[in-house]
Amino acid sequence: TKRADRRKSSKKRVYDEEEYEEEAMGSESQETIPAAAGKTVDESAIKLDEYGAKDYRLQMLLKNDHGSRPLWVAPDGHIFLEAFSPVYKYAQDFLVAIAEPVCRPVHVHEYKLTAYSLYAAVSVGLQTSDIVEYLQKLSKTSVPDGIVQFIKVS
Repeated sequence: TKRADRRKSSKKRVYDEEEYEEEAMGSESQETIPAAAGKTVDESAIKLDEYGAKDYRLQMLLKNDHGSRPLWVAPDGHIFLEAFSPVYKYAQDFLVAIAEPVCRPVHVHEYKLTAYSLYAAVSVGLQTSDIVEYLQKLSKTSVPDGIVQFIKVS
C-alpha cells in the first residue's frame, strides 16, 4: 500500500510541475509579442453601396493590361488571386510569403495582409520596397495607398 501511495504522489508532483511550466510559458509568450503585431489596415475610407457591400470602384482603378495580371488588392488588406492565371504559381508563392490564406477554393484564392504576415516576410529576407513593387506588378488595379502605408509601417 505504501508503494501505491508513493506512485500516486509522484504522479501528482509531475502533473503540478507540467502545469506550472505551461503557465510560465503562456505568460512569457505574451510579453514577447511586438506592439506592431496588433496593427491593422485603416478601413475608415471604405464606402458602402446601397446594399451595404463594400464599394471599391473609386479606389481600385483597373490597369490597361489587367487581363494578364492575377491579383486584386483591396483597400482592407484582402488579396484575391485568380488560380487560372498563367502566372498563378509565382503569384501564389509570393502571397504565401507575405499574407495569410483565408480561403482557397478552385478558381479564386483569398489572402489577408496582417502585421504578423508582413513581419514573417521581412524576417525571411523580403524588403518592404520589394513587397510593394511586386504587388504593383501583379495587381490588376492600382494598389491602394493605405495598403502601401500599412506595408511600410508594419
